[in-house]
Amino acid sequence: MSSSKQFYSDGLVNIERLLNGQDFYEIPLLQRNFVWSKENIKDLIDDIKESIGEDLTQDYFIGSMVFSTGAENKVVVDGQQRITTLTLMFAVAVKRFQEAGETSHANLYLPYLYKDTQSEHDGSIITMNRLKHHDKDDHFFTKLINNKEDSSNITSTSQKNMLTAKEVIEEELSDMSMDELKAFILYLARRVHIVSMVTTDLNIAFRIFETLNDRGAKLQPEDLLKNMLLRNLTDESYSLVAKKWDDFISKLTTDKGKSIVATSTFLKHYIMSKGYLVQKSRLFEWIEKQTKLELDDPDNILGFNLKTNNGILTFINEIINEASLYTKVLSGNFEKSIDNCIKLGVKQTLVIVLASKDLKTEKQTLIYELMESLIFSYIITNSRFNELEKNLYRISRKLRKVNNDEGIVDSAIQDLRTMIIDKKDLALAALSDYKMKKSDRKKIKYILEKMGMALDGIDHSSFTIEHIMPEEKSVGWSHIKETDEDYNVLTSRIGNLTLISRSGNSSLKNKEFANKKQVYSNQTYLSKSIVNDIDTGTKNTKLDKAIMAYNYHPVNAGWNKNEIERRGQALKKLAAHIWFDI
Repeated sequence: MSSSKQFYSDGLVNIERLLNGQDFYEIPLLQRNFVWSKENIKDLIDDIKESIGEDLTQDYFIGSMVFSTGAENKVVVDGQQRITTLTLMFAVAVKRFQEAGETSHANLYLPYLYKDTQSEHDGSIITMNRLKHHDKDDHFFTKLINNKEDSSNITSTSQKNMLTAKEVIEEELSDMSMDELKAFILYLARRVHIVSMVTTDLNIAFRIFETLNDRGAKLQPEDLLKNMLLRNLTDESYSLVAKKWDDFISKLTTDKGKSIVATSTFLKHYIMSKGYLVQKSRLFEWIEKQTKLELDDPDNILGFNLKTNNGILTFINEIINEASLYTKVLSGNFEKSIDNCIKLGVKQTLVIVLASKDLKTEKQTLIYELMESLIFSYIITNSRFNELEKNLYRISRKLRKVNNDEGIVDSAIQDLRTMIIDKKDLALAALSDYKMKKSDRKKIKYILEKMGMALDGIDHSSFTIEHIMPEEKSVGWSHIKETDEDYNVLTSRIGNLTLISRSGNSSLKNKEFANKKQVYSNQTYLSKSIVNDIDTGTKNTKLDKAIMAYNYHPVNAGWNKNEIERRGQALKKLAAHIWFDI
């Protein structure tokens, strides 16, 4: 610990020590609202997941926090958004542990939320929140971390945003098994760190905060890389290269200066597309080694002599072009198969897009279609994406070096096919067993849209998800005798889901099947096939082949468990045709 009379630093502090040590914290009234967006929270969770996937033993740093010492609590001067989000993450985990009967784990992390302590006023034992928000928000925050929130009692922007933050965290962690959740929370507690800076004077604390966040003083990761590249330039090249670097950064930000993608994320994917897998935590160390290599050195992965002015300029020109392509793809208006992968949130797709950018169009199209099949197999099986990364960089190495050599391109394509086939049985089994959760709507919408398009060629993006057997059992469904739990499972199965027009969906709600049949008969083939035979009137077209693979016969009587399972098997065959007939 370094110190002075009015200021000291605890150095690196992990979250266990931050939230489960002797300290309690409070947000002062003068602080701004809690403003973190869904994207901020998802990015933090995704980055932690990625760090876990790379190496469970590596530490992850989330920046500095500035505190001033109060009468009983440390006052949070800088770090409100992060410490609030971290507390909500532990609250969500505790709730999951309690619901699963994992009492020991729930009790282990409860002190991260609140803890008994002795009052300095009268010596009595009181329960105090680890984090106390200012008066207008603290009562709501207390209910939030105790999982007793009431959305009807929201009275401030902070409260609304904190509730949204908790809901996002619940969605992001919902796919984790209990073992995965335990590992994630343990990593969060032990391996995620901040730098803690403390002062006894609130004015000094805010001066430190202003210094850290001053536009000219705050050192971002991209600044470290910029300095690394520019330090050996001659005077006549410095201004030109510095301007080029600013052009590169502008490609990764909006016109208003908001980050589209973290520089470190782009650089990691760019390097992977060159055929080398590097952990984010070692990214700048890896690039620094590249700056010391000659062009003909076998370890020179980037292919530039970064010891020369021309080599640095050529490198920055390339990453400007690659960043331009990268952000264009992220915008979701690039190519249908790749757009679908990005819509599903799989940024690793961009590794292959960058690597294949100079290939012939027909080869690119085939590779993009294969990537979509591969990504489908990963998202339906909830596979870990670090496994995907370990294969993609090897394929990218081939694609980058081919100069349109058909043999090497075909070898890379075959590698993709092999990865897809290896996942086929597991993916189709997962689809058969699939039960839709609230957080899965984007995933299931994509799957049903692809199936609908395969049957009749119609774009279903404006359609909505319809539960054939409604989520809420009504009088017209009294013949379904399953328990409430089994009923809920049935309604979420793939065989019970379809897509219909918005007007059709709003008119159906919980109506009985006889009424629904009339609407389905006027819908596209995905829904129409439930009650009527479908036929294109042609032979051997792409649509005909999909209908033959589907091979589904309309319902003769009512809708029940057997019909859901029968349609589920037909959709499984259609899925095999769409994603695995490669």
